[in-house]
Amino acid sequence: MSTTLTNANRQWESRPADERFASLVDMDRAARSFRTSATVNEIMANALTVSARGDDLVLSARGFEGAALNNYSFNQLAARAKAPAAYLNTLPTEIAADCLNHGLQRVADDKALQILSGSSNIRAVTSDKYSRIWNADITARLLELEARGPWQPAPAAFDGSRGLYLGERDMFAFLVDNERRIFETGPGGGLSRGFFVSNSEVGDASFSIMTFFYEYVCGNHRVWGAQGIAEAKIIHIGHDQSSKAFETMTVEVKKYAEASADEDELKVERCRTYQIGASKDDVLDAIFKLKVPAITKTIANKAYDLAEQRVDWYGSPRSAWGYAGGLTEIARDLPNASDRHQLDLAATRVMEMAD
Repeated sequence: MSTTLTNANRQWESRPADERFASLVDMDRAARSFRTSATVNEIMANALTVSARGDDLVLSARGFEGAALNNYSFNQLAARAKAPAAYLNTLPTEIAADCLNHGLQRVADDKALQILSGSSNIRAVTSDKYSRIWNADITARLLELEARGPWQPAPAAFDGSRGLYLGERDMFAFLVDNERRIFETGPGGGLSRGFFVSNSEVGDASFSIMTFFYEYVCGNHRVWGAQGIAEAKIIHIGHDQSSKAFETMTVEVKKYAEASADEDELKVERCRTYQIGASKDDVLDAIFKLKVPAITKTIANKAYDLAEQRVDWYGSPRSAWGYAGGLTEIARDLPNASDRHQLDLAATRVMEMAD
């Protein structure tokens, strides 16, 4: 039972050279540079002023010298001012500034905004309820994991990339534990542990960690033979979300890092022996009771039929392992990455029935 994860591959294909790092030390140094150069000001929306400076739009306020908006913070500010960013981009900067100022003056008096300034520009414009999780705090903890072992950056891709990416908007890290593999003599060979961690300190995405077992990683950082996928997310809203993120990362990775091969094999063996139901109808009834949106009636039936065709690989289609294998086969062929991801998580939910 397996699927292919393309999260790291998408990063590898899209990141510019200055957002790729050969080591966690280098990535952490860059993340700390972003943080030490950052200032955060909380200012009422209608106290802000946008002015044109050549081709730049500069955001400022009384007592706040301000700086030029970058593309991302411009879009955030336009949304707050309820102005169409795509249209503003077609206007001369003086007119665009007037439009933004008009919109900001109409924002209610009690609406404060957090302005994150970097060394040369405005990096983010978020609400006063935004709870920032700094990339530098995450990279520092990844360094601790690497120092203790067995975690290390992903094997080098074709161009030498190690699955470590950091830019003004977000970060992504792909780490693996290749020292302890399970089921070395089983079908398809052994499995290693891996995880992705991602975050945006400017409001572009939530903090996320995805853990999984996998067979191998190819030169473009596609992760083949992935299974046992689990994901946890922390949104950037609420008190002390940063601490929650680090606690989540520590707990999830610690479970993987400290688990023995025997423990992991026992976990998989439980999934292989746990019978969801005595017949296909019983299995489908139990699956529907999980109320997992990704498992529609059509997918539920197809997953069972596929698992039944792979008895020599998955074992019984009535087992948690076998049925989940049918789901991941369907997921592997879905054209939409989001749909594949949701069905992979649904397969993990099925395996959790054996716990």
